[in-house]
Amino acid sequence: MALILLAAGATGVSAYRSSRRALASLWNGLSGQVADNITERALRFLEPAVPYLELTEHLAEEGRIDPDDRVAILNYFKVAIEANPAFTWASYGDETGTYVSAYRYSADKIYGTLRHQLPEEKTALWNDSILGDDGKFHHSRSKKEVYDPRTRSWYQSAAKVDEGVWGQPFLFTSHKQPGFFYSKRFMKDGKLHGVWAVQWEVKYLSDFLATIPLGQTGRVYVVAKDGTVVGHPKFEVLHDKDGQQQFLKAGEHPDEMLRGAWDEWQRRGNPERFHFGPYLGLAQPFGKHTGIDWIVFGVVPADDFFGEARRQATIALIISSACLLLAVLFGAFLANGISRALRGMSVEMEQIGRFDLHDRALAAQGSILREVNVMGDAAQRMKSSLRSFGKYVPTRLVKELMQSGREAVLGGDKRNLTILFCDIAGFTTISEQMAPEALVDALAEYFASASDAVHETGGTVDKFIGDAIMAFWGAPQEIDDAPLRACRAALAIQEKVRAMSERWVAMGRPKFEVRIGINTGECIVGNIGSRSRMNYTAMGDSVNLASRLEGLNKVYGTKIMLGDATAQAVKGRMVLRPLDFVAVKGKHTASLVHELVGELSDGPAARAAVLHASALELYRARSFAGAADKFDEVVRTLEGRDDAAKVMAARCRHYLAEPPPQAWDGSTAMKEK
Repeated sequence: MALILLAAGATGVSAYRSSRRALASLWNGLSGQVADNITERALRFLEPAVPYLELTEHLAEEGRIDPDDRVAILNYFKVAIEANPAFTWASYGDETGTYVSAYRYSADKIYGTLRHQLPEEKTALWNDSILGDDGKFHHSRSKKEVYDPRTRSWYQSAAKVDEGVWGQPFLFTSHKQPGFFYSKRFMKDGKLHGVWAVQWEVKYLSDFLATIPLGQTGRVYVVAKDGTVVGHPKFEVLHDKDGQQQFLKAGEHPDEMLRGAWDEWQRRGNPERFHFGPYLGLAQPFGKHTGIDWIVFGVVPADDFFGEARRQATIALIISSACLLLAVLFGAFLANGISRALRGMSVEMEQIGRFDLHDRALAAQGSILREVNVMGDAAQRMKSSLRSFGKYVPTRLVKELMQSGREAVLGGDKRNLTILFCDIAGFTTISEQMAPEALVDALAEYFASASDAVHETGGTVDKFIGDAIMAFWGAPQEIDDAPLRACRAALAIQEKVRAMSERWVAMGRPKFEVRIGINTGECIVGNIGSRSRMNYTAMGDSVNLASRLEGLNKVYGTKIMLGDATAQAVKGRMVLRPLDFVAVKGKHTASLVHELVGELSDGPAARAAVLHASALELYRARSFAGAADKFDEVVRTLEGRDDAAKVMAARCRHYLAEPPPQAWDGSTAMKEK
């Protein structure tokens, strides 16, 4: 009996502890995602102020808005308040003491304020206007009040530094509501002219925090590093002290969850994850790059996450201890089921870590424990989300980052890449002829087919630019035969579009014709952008030339044009036609451009390519009559269906009538993209 009890008890205890460890591990992983999520949402609430003031400063420097034109500035602020629901005030104070602002009085009312200093009375004349239904400000009242923007913290803080400044909480002078600000100075002729500012009422931030879900009953707070409560989901940020309204400190707050989290966070030396009493806590400062010296706290009762699991584990332990032999058998079965499910979950997590997102039978099998099923469902949802994410960025790049465990950072490397640009000819006209829904469907099919052609040849789709596609070969993984793969992808795209267009024409839709430019050369490839948002892309002169080659197809009536480096790389494996020596717009040096005709063959196209090459040699040797005859022979070989040779023949005859200067080197300079 003792052995049976010992076995049953050991099994039950083992299962209980295993569940606790698994759930604790899950919380450690989940808490990081939760902290990042709530911090990111809080930043999205605040960050619009930064680009808004930068734009305002830029417009003022260019003279497109005049800070001294009070009425124009007031209307400019009105637009900012209407466009940014989080803003309470948009204002400007200058060195004369004049103050102009627009503020959100209520959800449907915007007031404008203009205050002029009256030096002889040491007061300001305060004129208020209300925004009417006609979209204009109408005078509502005037009064005198002691107010000088130059004495306010938002003005003084920004006047001392070049960068924008986030201010600590304060009470608005007009209606004694708590708020905070972001301000930036404006220099004119090397001198301080004034300060722009955006201000928020804490109530709007508090209302926003109340919308952030955290478990069933958790709360999210924003606290300054000195403990001042900046945002509280119940707007508990002020208290009355000696007849004056003052900001509450987190360590003295009546909210038990906030007070306990602050004390525990300080006691433990400012950890990111901690627990105290029946609560779990998160603390994440805003990044240094934001300039906001605040901390986002999340506090949630542990039972919101683990209550049911703890109750189930306790019941399992009691039953296993009481049922003797049956408990041993049941406990062994339960332990084996749990460990098998957790092993499966571990394998699943490892596969997700390698960005291996194929559906597996783990979630379909189910488990006797609800928590394991929840974890399986969560893993499935995670894979589904990551698969969706993989449609926005190069999948191989994401897989490489996940397998290495490294975070994506700004920077790039020099690589020899082959770049492809693909664009739809006459897309503006096509879009005018099609209903929006039909146009979207057609574009989706076109992008899918072209992307498949790129992926099948090992390329990376960089981006969609309107109706255009940019792709490259050679990154993130190096490819030895990148030019050949790009050429085959281009031919496949043309074939796919041709097949689609035939079907669309039968349906009464306009057909698509695409032009493609390909170039090979050294580029900078990597993560380009800002620290918070970046794009894996390629940049450089070789990329620009590929784009120019795509547009150059219009001049010669071709479908696929190659730069000389690409042509040399695939020479002998593709049928190429040297077209002309061209200096594209933006470049002073001419280079030989080629048409990609297709795979190697002995057909008319291949013979025409040889004839065109010999005609081009005569053309560059200034033998324009012989060159024109050769180009005409190319046209006849292709049964008149060739614009490139016609263009060159016409140019030869023009030069016969009006010879080029002696310094002419046989190249053509393009003045348009």
